[in-house]
Amino acid sequence: QYTRQTWDEWYLLAKEYFRINQNLKIPMKYKTDNGYLLGRWIERQRAAYHQKGVYRIDDRKIYMLNQIGMVWSLGIRTEWEIWYHYIKDYYYENGNIEIPRNYMYRHQPLGEWVSYQRKRYRQGKISQKQQLKLETLGMKWQLRVRREWDDWYQEAKAYYEEYGNLDIPLDYLTRDGNRLGMWINIQREIRRGTRPTYLDEQKISRLNQIGMLWGLRSMRQTEKQVNLLASG
Repeated sequence: QYTRQTWDEWYLLAKEYFRINQNLKIPMKYKTDNGYLLGRWIERQRAAYHQKGVYRIDDRKIYMLNQIGMVWSLGIRTEWEIWYHYIKDYYYENGNIEIPRNYMYRHQPLGEWVSYQRKRYRQGKISQKQQLKLETLGMKWQLRVRREWDDWYQEAKAYYEEYGNLDIPLDYLTRDGNRLGMWINIQREIRRGTRPTYLDEQKISRLNQIGMLWGLRSMRQTEKQVNLLASG
């Protein structure tokens, strides 16, 4: 919502924001509880103050906004610092900044902002100072994506098709650096009941189709004993 409010009605919303936050450093995308785009309205007042665009602001309005802490000049760096202020508050409340992309914090799209900082990091566009400030709060630049069972299965199938078995060493890594050997071992542990998860019959059947060895550890021990006896 944007155009239905009079200037004085917008001002009351800004005044309420100031009462709660003690400033008018409002990010552009900020919305009130009722969906009013207060951040955009504040930015419009700044543009008018600097005589940008067609909108004009008179001395009365300037005076009233000054009474509630209006910041008339807001550079890119200051905008970043405003967002940093919010993420720092989030950190103090939650102990981390592991924020989902669509997460809203105090009506701010904070998750989206964090995601954008990761994009800037990958592109080499974030300053060292900003990078350090976020890392102080525990920022993780590379998100670890949780892989699905089928993703692992397809890699196990590819291994089987190449080598003819699933006799995979525990420390084996795929070309993409995924710990397939560890995953195969975890499937064995799940079936043995030593892990608090469940492997259904369909998954067991699919693994059997590509040569899964469920008792591989004991088989290797037996094989080692036979070799020792033969050598003795």
